[in-house]
Amino acid sequence: MSDNELPMTRRTHDLDAVRTLCVQAGLDMQDGPLEGVVVAYGTYIGDRLIGCATLQFADGSHFLEYVAVDASFRNRGIGAVLVAKIEEEARSRGMSELWAKARSPGFYERIGFRITSDDEPRPKSLDTCRDCPQFRKSCFPEIVVKRL
Repeated sequence: MSDNELPMTRRTHDLDAVRTLCVQAGLDMQDGPLEGVVVAYGTYIGDRLIGCATLQFADGSHFLEYVAVDASFRNRGIGAVLVAKIEEEARSRGMSELWAKARSPGFYERIGFRITSDDEPRPKSLDTCRDCPQFRKSCFPEIVVKRL
């Protein structure tokens, strides 16, 4: 990234680009449109999407979902900025906590989330990881939560 190419984070409606970035980042994505997305944020350099995060609504609960940063732009704080935008959205909607399925739990812990225990009550939609073909093979997710 050169000095004249500063990343800009903003709302996005381009869920096809979000899907593409998530697939490139190795997230297991279902076919078809992204469902339940309430709001999405993207970080761009020019017109190129280099990071994304969404607030999703499913089964009566909101979640942080589809968090991805292009591999060549990781470890620059982009993911933390995107998650902070989703936290702001969640607070503005009256949410007191934010849940997520974390493929990189260390990242989430660094930004204030905590890993939950298996016996802790949580939204049912978060248990879908167990049905994924990557579960405990190439993906070792944790369920995380952050008080807002």
